Amino acid sequence: MPAATTLITPAENRFFLLSERARRRTTLQQISALLRAHVTVKADSDFLKPTVRNLILQDHGQWLTDCSHEWQLLASLPYVVNPNESRQAWHHCELCHKPVRYEYHVQNKHNHRELIVGSECVKKFMNAETRYLMVITTEDNFYAVAQYQTLTTAVPTVPTIMFAQPWLPQLPAEQAPQARKLRQTTTQTVTTYLKRRTKQLPLQELKPAEQTYQRLVHDEQAVIEAAERAARQAIVTNQQQRQAQAQQSAVKAEQTLRQSHAYQRYLQQLAAIIVMRPERPMAKQQFEKITPPVTERPLVNSYQFGQMVTEYRQTGKIQVRRLAMLDHQFVAALNQVTQQLDEQQTTRFYDDVFNSCWGWQYHQQATQRADWEHLLTTRWGQSLSLAWFEQLAMQTTMPQTQQWFADNADSGMQAALQQRLAAHEDRQPIARDRMTRSELRQFCLREQPAAPTLEAFEQVFDQQYQLPVDRQATAHETLAYYYIARQYQGDHQRALQQLNWLLKV
Repeated sequence: MPAATTLITPAENRFFLLSERARRRTTLQQISALLRAHVTVKADSDFLKPTVRNLILQDHGQWLTDCSHEWQLLASLPYVVNPNESRQAWHHCELCHKPVRYEYHVQNKHNHRELIVGSECVKKFMNAETRYLMVITTEDNFYAVAQYQTLTTAVPTVPTIMFAQPWLPQLPAEQAPQARKLRQTTTQTVTTYLKRRTKQLPLQELKPAEQTYQRLVHDEQAVIEAAERAARQAIVTNQQQRQAQAQQSAVKAEQTLRQSHAYQRYLQQLAAIIVMRPERPMAKQQFEKITPPVTERPLVNSYQFGQMVTEYRQTGKIQVRRLAMLDHQFVAALNQVTQQLDEQQTTRFYDDVFNSCWGWQYHQQATQRADWEHLLTTRWGQSLSLAWFEQLAMQTTMPQTQQWFADNADSGMQAALQQRLAAHEDRQPIARDRMTRSELRQFCLREQPAAPTLEAFEQVFDQQYQLPVDRQATAHETLAYYYIARQYQGDHQRALQQLNWLLKV
């Protein structure tokens, strides 16, 4: 690099412009117009953009190297010494424009343009091969350049062995001394050949060197290929690891989603609509009111849900095989939840028919009638009537009941009620295994006024409900609080506050 503030000298400018092929093949092409417009480029030049300044600072050295390989000494007339002692009679270097007595003639390898260059510019701008030949041509053999070109035509690997940089960089470390020895002996052989004028090529002397070089190149290539294979394998391994991690993350996220309360609640909400078997427009309206869990893409859209409702109404299953975009696990889970809910509701309906007609003891006829009216609103009871329930409740013996079934009940109703009568011949209540808060309220309002004691109150509850142990115990405690509160006419809220205070002690 020239002076600190000068990025490109006039000599470098001309050298870059004359080295046409190298200029076009490198980033030097990006500043060709600038070189033609400005002979000298300085770091503080007004016309120099910061991006161009950075490019020059970064690539300047490589530009000189690339351009130097485009030139060689002219074989027919490598140099001339001007016999005149006067500087005014000397030719000027075509790069630096200084007068030179020792004229070196260089030629562009591609367009064959010839230049007269001084020794200093040869040293500065030409590559190691040209500088090497310059010394031998000047000091020992004027015809060295021509002999060298003849030799390299016969043995093309000579320039590489002597001057390539970097020199076999990927060669195993244990073979590096052999490579250095090869370069040294080859250089000695070629130098000996060039220092005297001769037509006898040292082919026999160079043959071992060429064989050694080919072997070293093969070994280096093996190292390069092994490194490339290792790099490719590392990329593949890394990709596989990332894919495995992504898959594990996706599986974990999916498991977390499917185990989440939001997902299970969503399935229950969808199933609650499907089991009612509504028409598609109504199903879509109800679907739009449901908030789905947060996912990358919707689990199901309105159209797909409408297809599910129609299919379940027709077949009793949810498969939607024609909707390939749906998550099959989601479809299977929704089908399972829907069928379970449908079965639970169906079982609950027939249990309620049995209990409302025979199992439960009603203290008021209006309460029994209200239960029947509720059953009539379900999809199973739409073909029934209050008179039907009243007549069924009057059948107190098995023969009467069987005959009445034959005359007034369809096959599904007959099978369901006969199954329950067989399991409960004494027509005691069929206990429920789940209970909502509204059902608890209804039970308390219906049974507490008629219960003479808390024990009797709880006994009736146990006949009608058989919940899991912990929930049954909680229900008993709730019933006890309720029963006592109903027996007490004071301030319930204040009493509860004191109770909470006592329980915290």
